[in-house]
Amino acid sequence: MELDGARTPARVVIADCDAGRRAELSEVVRRFDPAAVIDHATSGQALCDILLRHRPTLAFVGLQLEDLSGPEAVAVARRASAEPPCLVLVAHRVLAHWQEIATSLGAYEVLKTPLDPSHIEQLLHADARRRAPTRALLACSSPAGRAAISRVVARSGFTIELDETDDGRHALKQLKHAAYDFAFIDVKLAGIDGLELACQIQPLGLATRITLLTTADLEPVAQAGRYFGVDAVLRMPFYARDIDLALHNALGLRRPYLLNALTAPPAPSALLRIADLPNARRKIA
Repeated sequence: MELDGARTPARVVIADCDAGRRAELSEVVRRFDPAAVIDHATSGQALCDILLRHRPTLAFVGLQLEDLSGPEAVAVARRASAEPPCLVLVAHRVLAHWQEIATSLGAYEVLKTPLDPSHIEQLLHADARRRAPTRALLACSSPAGRAAISRVVARSGFTIELDETDDGRHALKQLKHAAYDFAFIDVKLAGIDGLELACQIQPLGLATRITLLTTADLEPVAQAGRYFGVDAVLRMPFYARDIDLALHNALGLRRPYLLNALTAPPAPSALLRIADLPNARRKIA
């Protein structure tokens, strides 16, 4: 879906002891969204007050504030049910224990210094995407698979209306009559299997981004799906982080650093994007 022109102004808090960093973050936010409301804090108490009183949608929080650490201040606000929907921690280095802290606080991302304006803009785009209404279809033959994906979607922070089915024919009817932003489709659906379903909807020219679900090896399914407009293939069973990666890919968003860290080698990836497939053409000698 298009966000430009229909975007709701963001409410942002920037909590950092460094005045230069606050100014740099503010400049990028203003450039991305001139209507954004921006609050500043240099102490943990001020941050907690802003989170409680103004309920910002996005928070950039430095690791060290005047009285508390940034994570401590966020933890205090969480106990008062005032955690920001989208938390970005700002740090010089991202060590393993900071990754653990960020994950425990439900942080969306860790932003490393020196600041990269393009990374900040991508986070602002992700925040706008999180707040924009989104429709999605989940067509999966496995009740456990549907439950797992539904849980991740529900806690993702994105505003997603998720329709579910376990039948291929019903999924085809839904895709023809509803404007879905993305769909997760099981290869082993009853009625019409996932690949046949992708084949039948391809001539319709839908904007829906299709991710196939499979218990088989990823590459053969991806090689077949590439001819039917499939965007990616996700292996089942999966971890929550794998579904998060598939969700970000389906929404056309950069994978957060935290997700990259959690799924970096040797952790195997359960998601294969069609765009990442090797060229299938072979030179004939």
